[in-house]
Amino acid sequence: MRFVAGIFLHPICKDTSFFKGYLIKKLILLQFQFKTQLHKKTMAEAPSYHNTGLPLFWTWIDGESTLHIETLLKQYAEHGVRGIQYKGNLEHLKQVIPIAKKYQIDLYVWWWVLNQPTLSAQHPDWLDVNAEGFSLAQKKAYVDHYQFLNPSVDAVQEELIRQVDTLCRLDGIKGISLDFARYVDAILPIRLQPKYGIVQDKVYPAWDYGYHPDAIQKFKNRYGYDPRKQSDPSNDALWLSFRWEELTSCVQAIARQIRKHQLKVCASPFPTKEIARTLVRQDWTQWQLDFYLPMAYYKFYDQTIDWVYQTTTENVALVKPAPVITAVFMDDILKDQIDPDALIHHLFNSGSSGLAFFGTPNEAFLKALLAFNAESLI
Repeated sequence: MRFVAGIFLHPICKDTSFFKGYLIKKLILLQFQFKTQLHKKTMAEAPSYHNTGLPLFWTWIDGESTLHIETLLKQYAEHGVRGIQYKGNLEHLKQVIPIAKKYQIDLYVWWWVLNQPTLSAQHPDWLDVNAEGFSLAQKKAYVDHYQFLNPSVDAVQEELIRQVDTLCRLDGIKGISLDFARYVDAILPIRLQPKYGIVQDKVYPAWDYGYHPDAIQKFKNRYGYDPRKQSDPSNDALWLSFRWEELTSCVQAIARQIRKHQLKVCASPFPTKEIARTLVRQDWTQWQLDFYLPMAYYKFYDQTIDWVYQTTTENVALVKPAPVITAVFMDDILKDQIDPDALIHHLFNSGSSGLAFFGTPNEAFLKALLAFNAESLI
């Protein structure tokens, strides 16, 4: 006697046509049941990690309050969003860590590095200075909350190391995500300029930062001249490189401190090497971090969605073997009605190790994340 798909076939049976038909129906039923169970499994156990060991899908949460945070993290986890960058004070972080652990979320502290309004109020002499000689304590740049410290000030680096060391002692986090590791925008993205009623067709002194007295003195000691005395300091190659290098040195010192705690360090830089270096004096491809989440907010730069895929390919080549997880601006994705399924597949085909989104996704977007996970499970 043989057992096939739940049917006993007696050896003396001569006409097997009935059993063949029954067998086919039985197999179809079993296949349907398998797919049903598979769907249930994807909802609860969607595979959410890339072969790099990092989550496939990421977002940022500004935790001014922990109200409803469990509901939000549960929703994200059920749709495969297991990389959460959370900004909050120490008490908020301590409350969020066990919730993240409950839903198997990789929690990273979202940390503003050089833009620190609270600290700058305590140490206004650490605030950066523009080419006109005005400190941010004297004249704001764009918005009130732009309170950037200068990375060339030794006391600034010491304080940043102290801060990040405190964050790293939180038990249960996976790492630190660096944001605002840059200077004030020398040039705003083109689509943001009208918002402030300005035209920046080149670098103008009012928005050219990095001229803190400590930075000027370090530069003079190294190169023997004052960049402010050049006819156009913004175009002085050595002065430009100096600011890139000072920022890189600061970031790498922070990264070393983080790694002492066996934690990962990532950053959310401007979208490409050249845009970052030109607009915010940020040479992020030299930072040597564990991974990057470049902010490819295409409409900020008057680009199309195809530009996002192009920049992804370029960034992957520049920082490999470090993974790149391209970030998109949710409002623009929704307004342009970008197909989320196509977005996800194009990004992975362009070399991205994941997808990060800034803003609030709709149901269709979250379902697309889950569907991608279901595909990877099969």
